Order: sequence, then C-alpha cells, then structure tokens
Amino acid sequence: MGLLSKGFVFLAAAAMGAALATRPDVNQVHALYADRLIAQLEDGAIPFTDLVAAASLLVACTISPEQCAREIERTASLRYTNRYLWASVRLQAPGIEAVNCTAALNRLFC
Repeated sequence: MGLLSKGFVFLAAAAMGAALATRPDVNQVHALYADRLIAQLEDGAIPFTDLVAAASLLVACTISPEQCAREIERTASLRYTNRYLWASVRLQAPGIEAVNCTAALNRLFC
C-alpha cells in the first residue's frame, strides 16, 4: 500500500471519528430545534398548517419569541434515529409543518 493510499485511509478514519464525535444527541437536538424556532419566529417564517393551533400559540408568541419557542418545543414530537456518523431527526409540533432534519457536526440541517 503506497503512501498516498495510507494517507487517504487515515484521512477517512479521521473524518469518520470527527463526525462521530460531533453528532448531537437527543438533548442537543432539542436545544438546536428551539434555537431554530426562535430564529424562525423572529423572521416570521414559521409555516403554520393549523390555524387553531397557531392562534393558541399567539398568546405565547406575544410575550417573546423565546417563550413561544419553548411552548412549541414542549409540544413537539421528535423521532431520533442514530445513523452512527449522523442522526436522522423528524420534528413535528401541533399546527406546524413537520420537518425532516439531519443532525451532524453539532448542527441541525433541515
């Protein structure tokens, strides 16, 4: 095995180790989802699918985006599937469009 081949094997092993070490766990995914919700609430970019649920959230949303995100995150269902180097995540909250995300490198990609 040549030096270049050994270098590629070492690089691949290092990349897999880094991905494994930076895959967010379930609690980190909850925190990342709350941060994402706060950013969407501040931008007004939440895709509501049920106006009744959206109306009930407006009370919390008028207080602050953080309070609103906390309420949404509290009622959200999360399906976390460990894929070893990353995690597949499905997040769904009442009245809000379901989101499929990938959790890797300490981030949530949706």
